[in-house]
Formats: sequence, structure tokens, C-alpha cells
Amino acid sequence: MALPVHSLSGLSRFAAALTVSMGLALASPIVVAGSHLQLERVVLLYRHGVRSPLPGEIQLDEINRKAWPSWSQAPSELTQHGIAGVALMGRYDRQRLVAHQLFAAQGCPDSSSIWFWANTDQRTIASAQALAQGFAPGCAISIGHQPPGSEDPLFHPIEAGAVSWSAADAVASIQAHSGGPNALTASHADDLAAMAQVMGCGADSTAPFCDAQNWRGALTVSPDQKHLALSGPIASTSGTAEAILMAYVEGKPLSDVGWGRTDAGKLESLSRLHSLLFDIYARPDYMAQRVAAVMSKHLIATLQDDHAPRLSVMVGSDNNIVALASVLDLHFKMPGYGKDDPPVGGALGMELWRDAANRRYVRVFYQAQSLAQLRALQPINERQPPATLTLHPAGCVPNKQGLCTLASVITQLERAASLVR
Repeated sequence: MALPVHSLSGLSRFAAALTVSMGLALASPIVVAGSHLQLERVVLLYRHGVRSPLPGEIQLDEINRKAWPSWSQAPSELTQHGIAGVALMGRYDRQRLVAHQLFAAQGCPDSSSIWFWANTDQRTIASAQALAQGFAPGCAISIGHQPPGSEDPLFHPIEAGAVSWSAADAVASIQAHSGGPNALTASHADDLAAMAQVMGCGADSTAPFCDAQNWRGALTVSPDQKHLALSGPIASTSGTAEAILMAYVEGKPLSDVGWGRTDAGKLESLSRLHSLLFDIYARPDYMAQRVAAVMSKHLIATLQDDHAPRLSVMVGSDNNIVALASVLDLHFKMPGYGKDDPPVGGALGMELWRDAANRRYVRVFYQAQSLAQLRALQPINERQPPATLTLHPAGCVPNKQGLCTLASVITQLERAASLVR
């Protein structure tokens, strides 16, 4: 798929950040290339870094009308903390790929060996810039993207008209896949109770959200028959929870993170509530196949093209990652986050390996800083890596290195890719 390129100047280097000692819940499994295996290329689908709250994202207010924390950035924009966090990941990517002899340790990579493409939001474009400058400081890396504010079919195929779409069919599929909003929240009463505590609910509170009897919702087709209409606790808590999580990874004082009422357990509860929205909009089959259709087609082409860049980086949003993971029939859980909640500034990746007989294999993995790592801007390297999880798509029978055959991964992507008009 040919994508137009709009070049942006790179960001300056970032100073080394605060070092914090911490243990990771996951080790960083790296496939070691022996004499019979060679790494050929890597594709990374990143989620943008720390941003300020989106317009309309916060759907609940603190029960006692306490103010939300202020942000110096305009709504939805990448923060300076977010830039620094993403740059750390870019620097780590360079170190890791140097160790696998895919790039030189110093200097600017050849323009044909590296490709960056971002969605059209400020937070994704700026994240791609930060990743590029972390990867190759001082180098003029071209960041491709369509005009700001437009609908890029790679990330928004439904909105761009790249796939067929029916709101009625979507609702029917979501209901069949999940049982509907109330079925999704039925096992999350403890998480909703944690949210109620963070929002200030007490034994005598009369606010509607404080009463568990009101934790019910509905999913319907909008009156114009073109969109989905979601009501209830998933709609009200997902974005609200994300705003609190963003305040934490931004490094705001704990008194400004859920009004001082959060801890590691509550943050993970909030993350689970945030992830519930994807069980409506990104994980059900009808949604996933369409949201990830153009991305799947692009991945098939990239993995099979002998002349593709050694490193391809795409920067989008959490729903892009969840939809692609669903197409591959993958689940993941990263440190500090709920199941299937894409970490801020993390990436779903694919590595293409070749053996001596020219057979090709794919390693699918997730890499991300933990909530605590990102909050502290802890430098990451081979001794203190980000959390990394090797994943096995449906149809993959992993070999002893944890690799899948290229054919098995392509097969899993083909159904979604076939939906592209």
C-alpha cells in the first residue's frame, strides 16, 4: 500500500531521566540469533505516549465536586513527559536491534532501512518524532502521515470508507461476542466499586454512580443508523479511568491521581475498566476485522517484501493494537495494567527471522514500560528492559525459539485484509 509522506523535523535529544530501582513482573525474553537464524526486519505498532485528557473523555466527576488536575497541554496532546518516555523506548529499540546486528551502533540509518508512519493526531505524530529521535538522535528521520485531522485508512479504515460498515451488523456481532454491556460488567463489580471509591463515594453518598443498582447499560444503533450508542458504566468509566491513569504515568503528585485515593491495586482495577471499552469497539470479530483490515493488509505486504525496511514503525492508538491482537487471537497483560489494556507508549511487534534454508519465521511480542517505569522515566536498557511478552497467534505451533512460521501468521491476517475495498 503506497502511503504519502509528509516530512517533519526531528526532536532534540532528551536528557537521562530519573533512575528508580524496581523489579519487573515479566522478564524480557529475547530470541537469540544462532548461526542458523538471522533477523531480517522488525515491524512495531506503537501506542502514543502520555497525553492530556481527550475532549469529553471524562464522563464522571468527583462526588464532592473536587477539581480534576490541570494539564499544561491542550486536550489530547502529547506531554513533555510523554515525549521523554517514548524517546526512551526508541533508544531501547536501537540498542536491541544493534545487538541483533540489524543496525549499526552509531550514526544515522540509511533512509531505506527505516520507515515511520503516524496517525494524523498531534499525539501520534509527536510520538513518532520522539521514537525516531530516541532511535537515531540528531538524525533527520522522515515521519510520514496524512494531513493532520484527516482519516488515515491505515488507522481508521471504517471512518475512511476503506471497508464496508453497518452499525446494525456491528451491534449484532458485539452482542453475540460479548453478551452486551451488562454481561461484560457482570464480572467487574469489584473494579466498579474501586472506581466508586476513587470518585469519593461513601456509605451516605446519593450520587447515581455510587449505587451499584445503576451499573447497567445498553448498546444500540444511533438514531441516524450510522453509529453505535453506548450507555452505562462502560461508557462512563472507561475514559474517566484512563484520565486517572494518564495522570499517574505523567508523574503528577499522588494527591492529583484520583484525589489521592489510588494505589497499585486500584490503578489496575481502573485499567480493567478502561479495557472494557475495547470489548465493544475493537475486540469483537466484526469490529476487529474492520478496524485492523488495512493494517493487516500492510503487514502481509511488509512481511513478504524482501525490500521492505529493516524497521517499520507505525504509531496509532490503543484500539488499533487491540483490534490487531484480536485478529491474531492474542491476549496480553503487562505489568500494572489490566488484561488486554494496551500500555501507554508500548508496542505490539513482529520480527521476521530467516534460517539457513531460507525458511522464514515470525516472533510476535509485546513490549512496554510498566506504569511505574513510565511514571519515573526510568532509563531502560538490556539490564533494565521494558516488560516484554512473547505471544503466539492462533494457528502458530511455536518452535523452540518461540517462533511461528511466516505462513501461519499470514493466514491469520488474511481474513481481515480481504475486507479492504
